[in-house]
Amino acid sequence: MAQTTSIDRLSPVWLGAGISGLLILILLVIETALGRWDLFLVDGDFNLFAKVSEGVLRDIRIAVVHCLQVGYLPAAFLYVMRSSRQTVIALQGALDCSPEECETLAASVRLSTTWLLAIGLVGLMTAIAVPYLVPPVPENPWNPASWSPEVSWHRILGPLAIVGSWWLGYAVISVSLRMSLIAKQLQCIDLFDHTPLAPFTQLGLRNGLVLIGSLSIWSLMLYEAGFGNMMLYIGSGALISAAVALVLPVRGVHKRILQSKQSELRWVSDQFATLQHSFRDQAATHPKGEMADLIAYRGLVESVPEWPFTTSTFARLFLYVLLPFLTWGIGIFAEELVARAVF
Repeated sequence: MAQTTSIDRLSPVWLGAGISGLLILILLVIETALGRWDLFLVDGDFNLFAKVSEGVLRDIRIAVVHCLQVGYLPAAFLYVMRSSRQTVIALQGALDCSPEECETLAASVRLSTTWLLAIGLVGLMTAIAVPYLVPPVPENPWNPASWSPEVSWHRILGPLAIVGSWWLGYAVISVSLRMSLIAKQLQCIDLFDHTPLAPFTQLGLRNGLVLIGSLSIWSLMLYEAGFGNMMLYIGSGALISAAVALVLPVRGVHKRILQSKQSELRWVSDQFATLQHSFRDQAATHPKGEMADLIAYRGLVESVPEWPFTTSTFARLFLYVLLPFLTWGIGIFAEELVARAVF
């Protein structure tokens, strides 16, 4: 129990910042100890944002991106798992379960070790292939004898970052599917008030943001020559995964809303059938406006959205998608700012 409490108290933000900061600090200390700072000069000037197609400056910047990604991924992984369990607790009032049952249900949101191993193997094979896909391609990219100190960081942290990215994607999809199944335990759905269902949508948005956050770090690679095609593959996969992350947790809710709408519309149809028979009976009395009320109610039910999304949901997702472009733009702006300051 004490161990679980310690993990629960661990902040994903501080975890990610601590890992990335420590790795970058070690990188800088090693570069200083090896006396390699002079190799960062470009045409005699020290400009960390200078455009170069190869060389030590390019390699050190790529190494920094790997440090940032390796710190971000475990923090994001922890956040996804914790957020999904907290979502179950937040749904306690809407789920057909006692507080103890909800706690057990939240604890059941976990990942398969078998799938983690299988997906980790796929990520490792992807990592091995990456150096052959990014020009300039070295003659023997996996021969340690050919590695410079900076390239050594690529070859060590690169596989960790790529495997971690695959694991993060699997965690998002797995917990999203689990939340979709949990929707089956929802109590009666109020068609005209989706507020109790908001935690499902919020979880989807958070998971989408986590994936786009990883893409934002990878997008820093666009500053370097040769990464255009690779970022196209990574970006496409991340954006598709973010869209899936938004939809999957609410898929079960969508089915429940659809079932409730169909049930309510069937009731309205039955009422219409009853009224139809009574209208044919000349002796029957008819409450004033009853048929008009049923028609209006049917239109109201039919207008209920079958997905618990609002305009705010799509607006937030759009802003999230802009993050990688913003990150890339900051890199370009930094280059221009340094160039103006120097010259």
